[in-house]
Amino acid sequence: MYDLIIRNARIADGLGNALIEGDLAVKDGRVAMVGTVDGAAANEVDARGLVLAPGAIDLHTHYDAQLTWDQTASPAGALGVTTVVIGNCGFGVAPAPADKRDMILANLAEVEGMALESLQAGMDWGFESFGEYLDMLKAKGVYPNVAVLASHTVMRTAVMGEQGSERPSTPAELAAMLALFEEAMAAGAIGLGSSSNENHRGAGGIPIASRLATDAEFRAFAKVMAKFDHGVFMATCGEHHAIPFMEEMSRISGRPSFYAPLFHFSHQPDRAIGIVKAASAARARGVPVYAQGSCQPLSLSFTLDRAYILKAMAPWPATEDHDALRAIFTDPAFRDAFRATLDKPDSQHIFKGRWDWVSVTVTSLDKNKALEDRSIATIAKERGMDPLDCFLALGLEEDFQTKFTFFMLNMDEDGVAELLVNDGTLISLSDAGAHNALLCDAGYAMYFLGHWVRERGLFDLPTAIRKLTSDPADAYGILERGRLTPGAWADMMLFDPDTITITKMERFFDLPAGGERLLRRAPGLHGTWVNGVWVFDGVDYLPVPAPGHILTEFAPGLPKLGMTQDSAAAAQ
Repeated sequence: MYDLIIRNARIADGLGNALIEGDLAVKDGRVAMVGTVDGAAANEVDARGLVLAPGAIDLHTHYDAQLTWDQTASPAGALGVTTVVIGNCGFGVAPAPADKRDMILANLAEVEGMALESLQAGMDWGFESFGEYLDMLKAKGVYPNVAVLASHTVMRTAVMGEQGSERPSTPAELAAMLALFEEAMAAGAIGLGSSSNENHRGAGGIPIASRLATDAEFRAFAKVMAKFDHGVFMATCGEHHAIPFMEEMSRISGRPSFYAPLFHFSHQPDRAIGIVKAASAARARGVPVYAQGSCQPLSLSFTLDRAYILKAMAPWPATEDHDALRAIFTDPAFRDAFRATLDKPDSQHIFKGRWDWVSVTVTSLDKNKALEDRSIATIAKERGMDPLDCFLALGLEEDFQTKFTFFMLNMDEDGVAELLVNDGTLISLSDAGAHNALLCDAGYAMYFLGHWVRERGLFDLPTAIRKLTSDPADAYGILERGRLTPGAWADMMLFDPDTITITKMERFFDLPAGGERLLRRAPGLHGTWVNGVWVFDGVDYLPVPAPGHILTEFAPGLPKLGMTQDSAAAAQ
């Protein structure tokens, strides 16, 4: 007898092959049969002609702290995700010496736009080493499968403390960090996560620690990875590092490298496609270098006191104290200095003063309700004001309660499409678990299937599912996932391709200590299964024993994507 049979489905294998109509049987968490299934099962589901596909594999999340208090890693399963990779950008929570924990949380809260009060209230510090962290997650249980990157910044903090954000490491300090990394890899880390991005700042506006690492330090980490038969290197890059550096890291380590973030910049239209072409050239030379790209417009919702993106732009203040901010924001000298920053043509900051892309999302005063869903540029023009002055005036008038939204990157869909069709672009960058009150891009797979497949016709359905499932699994060496073939783990999502989409963001205050977050729902998603266990029924999570695996074994060698040619839709 099977454990589960899903009947009357249109089944996508995740490898890009045509869908087949039939049944799928599950036994002991794995796919047992696909096609016409005879016999009985403990549980049966009638798919009624809906599409049954592998669950999405989210390579870029920040659930590191959340998983210590939330087994579900909400909203992953509610948005079709069955496997997550955490520790991205070098920001995690392990290793965590007792005297460095406050620093680790404070930096994580700042760089990933999290509420420090929620992290402090929810975080379970029942570990110190990286291996103990994995053991604790196993003991607590998780709903999705979880792979963990060793975090460069956290290892620097564990060894160097505050000095990690101030200077390069000494030989002794580097040796201590490399020992921590080797220990993490032996315990089951999937690889190394790091960042050299200039926008990544820790508590008080200081650079996050990995930004102070020399290239020699990076190379030393790559040499440690070369000792193991698995591993990946992901880095959130700024202006200092590009594809040639990622290729060098792969040559040293013998492992794949993943460049992030890949967005289309409207003010630099050749930037992202240049990254894609450089990565393609590296792969043509036999070096597995890929890019993590977003399929959605990048937007951030924020209040004036927590303007995450603006904090990286001098002279925007790092403080969140309202009295201090009011004094700064009403100072004409500050306003003139910030306008000068916006006017710099060579600025690398992603906000370029496009006030037509800044909208008023939620107002607190009844008299301002008519301003909601309108751009600052439009409101400023009507009032005869400079847009920055209008923006600050509204936020101050409402005592920092106004919720604004920035639309910044991936706004030119033709430019984005050129990036997505490249098989070296792994659909990712959800940042799920981070920026909780600023954005919710965790539903990227639902958006991809609804917008880029159904509405734009950029991909046929089998190709799109492959890009969300087996492509990321194979690139990261995640074994027997991202496919629905006999013997593979039964990570699945059931959806209606005619209605799948994501909703607008909704506000909730359900984090520890009443912390705020924004969530989206996925109309058209009817169910999510992890290792054969139904975890989400299309409406809510199900109260089941947590079925996810903490992944510690990965494919050896240099995994490559199953498709060697760039893919466009069959309809094109």
